[in-house]
Amino acid sequence: MLKTFYDAKEDIPEGFESLYTEKDGKWLLTGVQGVKTQADVDKVTEALRKERNDHKIVKDKLTTFDGIDPEEHHTLVTTLEETKAQLEAVKKDGTFDEAKLEPIIQARVKQFVAPVERDKASLQKQLDAEKAKVAAKETETAELQRTITTGQVERTIRDAAVQAKVLAPAVSDVVMRGSRLFELTDDGRVITKDGMGVTPGLTPQEWLKDEIDKSPHWWPASVGGGSSGSSGSRGGTYAGANNPWSKEGWNMTKQGELIKKLGMDKAAEVAALVGAKIGDTKAKAA
Repeated sequence: MLKTFYDAKEDIPEGFESLYTEKDGKWLLTGVQGVKTQADVDKVTEALRKERNDHKIVKDKLTTFDGIDPEEHHTLVTTLEETKAQLEAVKKDGTFDEAKLEPIIQARVKQFVAPVERDKASLQKQLDAEKAKVAAKETETAELQRTITTGQVERTIRDAAVQAKVLAPAVSDVVMRGSRLFELTDDGRVITKDGMGVTPGLTPQEWLKDEIDKSPHWWPASVGGGSSGSSGSRGGTYAGANNPWSKEGWNMTKQGELIKKLGMDKAAEVAALVGAKIGDTKAKAA
């Protein structure tokens, strides 16, 4: 399996050197479009951490209101002095005239509450904005992680298919079918999932061994799970007279049945095993 970077050029698998570029002393995989690296995840994760920290700061401001602006302090003192003067003015025989006192109290309460409400609304708006940013970063991180995980699963299946000598045109079909069956575990293993109609916990190599009988069209005639003449092998399934495109087994009715059963692309792979193609009007000479 290709890695996203190598410490030395000599570590790059032979034939893949052109896909890597040297940067800061390491050889990075840059020749495959869409590949996400751990550095991409780290970058998004750090941005998410900063957003969460900013969110906490705004939240603390909203709940504490510890700091007082110098200008606000000056305004407060001035207002208190004015209020004292007004209170003295409404005294009558050493007591307050309640009828005149009530409007003063209401006006002052309104005056003091208004800035607090404005600040609270402003801080709440900032808090909501920070929450939205954090949610967006979390979504971005999750999506990036899914992309990396999917890519790793598909690469593992593809490597297993190549090792199992699957026909080159069938590899993409193997990856497409396998990608919905496999998952990446926390310890880095790629295995089949529960509830997918296959034995859970299989590696791609083990799964492909089971598929030799179920999807024989993925393999050439020389590759199979048993001997070349056994019914469980790829060769035994479509070898000799069992291949309706072969000279000894030529049968256009069976060709049509096989196309209907396997589909055009897979049936074409079976025909190709004996050097034929769909649409031939007679068998190829031996």
